[in-house]
Amino acid sequence: MLTPLSPPKWNDETAAHLLNRAAFGGTPAEIEAARQKGLTAMVRELVDVGSDAANVPAPSWAYPRNIRAVRMEIKAAKDQGGDFKEKARELRMMEGEEILDLRRWWLERMMNGPAPLLEKMTLFWHGHFATSAQKVKDVYWMWLQNDTLRHNALGNFATLTKKMSRDPAMMIYLDLQQSRKEHPNENWARELMELFTVGIGNYSEQDIRESARAFTSYRIDMTTQQFRFAPFQQDLGNKTFMGKNGPLNGDDIIDILIKQPACAQFIARKILRYFVEDDPQPQFIDLIATRIRAHNYEMRPVLRELFSSTEFYSERAMRTQIKSPVQYLIQTSKLLETPLPSPIVAQNAMRQMGEILFAPPNVKGWDGGKAWINTSTLLFRYNFANYLINGDAIVPMNAQQRIKGADPGYGTAAKLAEQIKRDPIDVSKLAPAELREKPRELVDLISRRLFQAPAPEKETETFVQYLEARKPDTGDETMRGLLHLMMSTPQFQLA
Repeated sequence: MLTPLSPPKWNDETAAHLLNRAAFGGTPAEIEAARQKGLTAMVRELVDVGSDAANVPAPSWAYPRNIRAVRMEIKAAKDQGGDFKEKARELRMMEGEEILDLRRWWLERMMNGPAPLLEKMTLFWHGHFATSAQKVKDVYWMWLQNDTLRHNALGNFATLTKKMSRDPAMMIYLDLQQSRKEHPNENWARELMELFTVGIGNYSEQDIRESARAFTSYRIDMTTQQFRFAPFQQDLGNKTFMGKNGPLNGDDIIDILIKQPACAQFIARKILRYFVEDDPQPQFIDLIATRIRAHNYEMRPVLRELFSSTEFYSERAMRTQIKSPVQYLIQTSKLLETPLPSPIVAQNAMRQMGEILFAPPNVKGWDGGKAWINTSTLLFRYNFANYLINGDAIVPMNAQQRIKGADPGYGTAAKLAEQIKRDPIDVSKLAPAELREKPRELVDLISRRLFQAPAPEKETETFVQYLEARKPDTGDETMRGLLHLMMSTPQFQLA
């Protein structure tokens, strides 16, 4: 069993840690409110959200449309020498505007929604069951998958995996809808085992072939834009999969995989890397895997136990995780108490930092951890912090930075400038007038906001010296400069 955290250890720092990992960070006021509620109540508030929390109103454009039929019309016109360019341009613009709006819609939900853990787990599964708009090429299907992930994010893993096998975006991404009884496609069958359930080394090539046969009847109804079952394409023959024999179907395959000990181990490690530490110890993985099996793969009780445990609040865990780009974007905006940047700026920032929603690099998703930081991404983080604080348009926004087929044209230079334009933050919320003449006290206050702990003495002296060197200037520009200096540190990149 996990060791429950003792009540005396529930304090500002542990409350901040819970909000950093199970949500997208918190302001000092939110951290104080969490501390006062107590650990048990706070964990319950995060984990035990009602089913209605997943009922997020869809964007206005998110309804079934046969985009593939439109593409076929464009192709036919092109093949016949007709005028197709204008219609093709309109389609690209529409798709680009919709994926931009989908990213805005989800970021705003993460930033302001009432169920932050639900969104954090939706993001976790988005990286686990990774699909990209670049191949799917239907933004409605990307929204539909996101909605499915959200409705099952805190539920049963087996149920979610079965829903993903029927998800149109996943079916397109891994070519499942092309699988025929005579020629089973093995892409989904392979990734189901390698990346979604048991991991490399825990299945055979024969298992892949037999699994592929079980999913041959999965199709997409292009009228309803939903999954349909094609019984005449189903391979009804006996299959031998991981020691089980019979006329197995897709759900049978998933049930067999879930029962493998390697599956709980695989999911346990991914959960620990996401919520706790980059390199979890084997005994910790074993412990969480045991709890996963004990709860029959229900995620709510597993997370409830994890977030209430001493292990979750250990020195190995606290303030050691590099913020993902999405976490950085949301948490920094929250800490500065400023709105998210415009959708096109946020999209560019995610791309520059290496995690753009609905466009993972491959089916494996994002590596995370230390992979988030390199010379280029770290410099961008420092510059982007300055942009959020001061509104300085240092973020490059040119057409070459688009993801092909996923972004709209940026329009005129004037339109682009308007989207980038941003006012400086109201720094009085963060640097109160009564402390501006007391450098050390001010640095301590802002350190607890930005780092959720006092800064190391060496860094504290640097921040104090910055203020001392600018006396008697204690104006807003100096305060914003202090914020940028403090946010341009390795410590700020950690949560």
